Formats: sequence, C-alpha cells, structure tokens
Amino acid sequence: MLPITEQERRMSMRITDYDILRQRVVDIVKGHDPNPRIWLDTGCGCGGSARYPVQMFKETQFVLADPSEDNIRAAKETMQGEQRCLYVTNPTHKLNMGDNTIDVITAIMSHHYYKDMEEKASATANCYRMLKGHGIYIATEHVRYERDQEYMDEQWAGYMRFKALPEEMVQEMLSRRFDEYFPLTEDEMISHIKDAGFTKVNVFWRTCSDIGIVAIK
Repeated sequence: MLPITEQERRMSMRITDYDILRQRVVDIVKGHDPNPRIWLDTGCGCGGSARYPVQMFKETQFVLADPSEDNIRAAKETMQGEQRCLYVTNPTHKLNMGDNTIDVITAIMSHHYYKDMEEKASATANCYRMLKGHGIYIATEHVRYERDQEYMDEQWAGYMRFKALPEEMVQEMLSRRFDEYFPLTEDEMISHIKDAGFTKVNVFWRTCSDIGIVAIK
C-alpha cells in the first residue's frame, strides 16, 4: 500500500470532506469505465490525488502532470517507483499528448489556480482534445457563491476548525480567494466546460467550499 502523504493530510483539513470526495471520483470512474487504459491526473501536486486510483486500477497506465518540478519530484516519491506512472512537468494548457488518446482525465483542486481565463479555457479544451470519444473528465474546484458567500465561508471555517486547523491558517485559506485561487460560480464552471466541447456535463459534488463536475466527451 502506498502511504498517505503529508499533503493529503493537510488537504483533508482544508478541503471539505476531501477523503469522501476522492472515493466519489473513483466510484464515478469505475461506473463509467471499470478498466481505463490511460488516466491523466493533471495538476497532480505531490501525487496524493492519484495515490488511491493507482492502487484501485491495477491495469491502468497513469500520467501525472504538474507545472511544478518540486511537485513532480514529490509525486515520484509518493508513487515509490510504480512502473505504471509517467510524469510530465507542464500545466494543463501546455500538455501535448495526442488527440483522442486518454480514457480518464482528472483535475482535482487544480484548475482554480488559473488566473488567466483564456489559459483556463485552453486547459479545458486541451482535456477535451486529448480524451477519447466517451472519455470522462472530472474537475473539482473551489467554488464562488453569488449569494450567501459569507454564510458558506462560515461553514467552511467551521469545518477547518473541526479538523483542528490553526485559526491563522483558517483565515489564510479564506483570504486566498482572488489572490492565489480564482473560483467560478457553479453556472460559470458548467458553461466553461461546455464551451470546451463537452455536452454531457453534471455536478456530482457540492459543499460550502467546493464543486465537482463530471463531463463525458
């Protein structure tokens, strides 16, 4: 078994029901394609978002991509020499894998870091290009609310406090909005994914802080 990373522990304290979310992602992929040939996890960070899928899908080849060389080095350590993993140091909009070659693409808490909306649109369109017909794209991101944002932030802060995150880090997470990450509303995110070419787009996850969308090519 691949051990849980420190990044995963931190994420579980900051992302509402993070462990449940990752199980939902695996269940959705299993229901759609129980034996995908190639799975791209883009914005993989230190490999935590791919650790569980790598252990669940024994025949699948994984591509772990991230723009940070430090993250890729950490992801390699996380995977402990797993031969089914290929590593790519690039952001999603610059990935150049072939058209119609990938069965599953996941972008778990990564694309909300795009500040430039044209680059973000290019990233999602690139995912559409790389996916095979009937391939599945799953994106989870921090979400912005047009109404009740203050109430949702109170709920999110309460979750982080329940997880024993120090108060200064709770406030830091809230203050990062529009500074380090750039969330869309639910409607904006759905429109964004449809604009990339996807027609089958559904929300599978909603919390006070995050949204998850699954789309089929």
